[in-house]
Amino acid sequence: MNAFWAARTPSERTTLLVGGTLAAILLLVALVWLPLERSRVRLTNEIPRLSASIATMERQAAEVARVRSLPALRGQTPNTALGEVTAALGKGIPSAQVSALDDKRVRILGTDVPYGALLETVATAQAAHGLRVDSARIDALPVAGRVRAELVLSRT
Repeated sequence: MNAFWAARTPSERTTLLVGGTLAAILLLVALVWLPLERSRVRLTNEIPRLSASIATMERQAAEVARVRSLPALRGQTPNTALGEVTAALGKGIPSAQVSALDDKRVRILGTDVPYGALLETVATAQAAHGLRVDSARIDALPVAGRVRAELVLSRT
């Protein structure tokens, strides 16, 4: 390498240094700066969607806290509660299926239900029947305000 460099004239050395520097700068731009810039733009575009998601989760957390703070009523058998919850679901969410998993747990399954009606039904089940949400899986559907939901309510 030293022999190659020594055999070059000063103008060739300058040309090689300038060309090598430009090549290094181009590689740095192409391999480092451009990917970072693309990531920055993508993340900047995601901020509004993520902010909306956070706001939704905060509203849902407040709703969960409100529902959990409701007092549990005692004195009903699980079968009575199941019958009353089934009747309430028949009025509020006709497409949902309700089934008793055991003496203390009720499962609600809806493939296309209104989210507001689902929350009202859960609040009613808790306030009127002493049932609390044990587990819940709620997926948004493409239609606004409609969800696919699977909930397990239990008596504590």
